[in-house]
Amino acid sequence: MSSSTEFMAGFTGSRVVSGTSAVTGNWRGFIVNADCVVSAILDEANASLLTSLGLSGVTLRQGAFIVVHEEKIIRSITLTSGSVVMYNI
Repeated sequence: MSSSTEFMAGFTGSRVVSGTSAVTGNWRGFIVNADCVVSAILDEANASLLTSLGLSGVTLRQGAFIVVHEEKIIRSITLTSGSVVMYNI
């Protein structure tokens, strides 16, 4: 696991996600690169995070920063539109 300073500085690595296919990884959060809609986002137990993160039916604007609690991990994200930069754990 990374420290919060390493995560915020991007030292843990990142990946740009766009398109409408599910993408898997081990992420703590993301920054919206281009306005987007998240259609699915799953944690380490394959449970949906849409409601707990308030992302259901929401268009996220460029620059929005979304993170999960330090005890959670984003394992999968699917976009309807736009792109995000996912930050590794």
